[in-house]
Amino acid sequence: MDKEIIYRTLFVLALIAMMIIRFYYQSKILRDKRAITIQENSIGLIAGSIAALTTIIFGLEYILFPCSFSFAYVLRYPDWIRWLGGLALAGGITLLGTAHHHLGKSFHSLMVSKENQVLVETGPYHWVRHPIYTAYLLSYMGGGLLASNLVLTVVPVIMYAIMVVIRMGKEEKIMEEQFGQRYIEYEKRTGRLLPRIRSRA
Repeated sequence: MDKEIIYRTLFVLALIAMMIIRFYYQSKILRDKRAITIQENSIGLIAGSIAALTTIIFGLEYILFPCSFSFAYVLRYPDWIRWLGGLALAGGITLLGTAHHHLGKSFHSLMVSKENQVLVETGPYHWVRHPIYTAYLLSYMGGGLLASNLVLTVVPVIMYAIMVVIRMGKEEKIMEEQFGQRYIEYEKRTGRLLPRIRSRA
């Protein structure tokens, strides 16, 4: 079988898996009747939207009309890089599903504060405060590498990273106000996007 067909099939399966995870947990939000206060930043939303829109446009181009946007394929990645991208994509999807599962109804796609909010410290949240952001950064990077598409590798990662940088500090401030010292202690023992490296000393 042509290797490009394998890469494209893996890309399609990954896209379907991410959509299933996101739509399933998004549907739970619609059934959640708790009061919420939206505290989203418009610049962060714009950056996140550009990341998503770029992924949709160039992802569909790669699936349906490969190499139509020839400028996106000026660098042809070697096979080992593309397989590494596939592994990163699989890791990102696995982390996304696991984080959503542990977050449950505490999840919201926008930055919000919820009535009767619960501080989740299980699963990936035991080590990392924002594993969903980590999952998307891994998935965006992995998908671009797997597709050997320079635009998919760079633009969504940069734009999503901008959104994450804008959001994280404000999200943590909201959680500190809501949970006080408990969240401050949680911050001390966890990393933002990657587990905190503890000194043996």
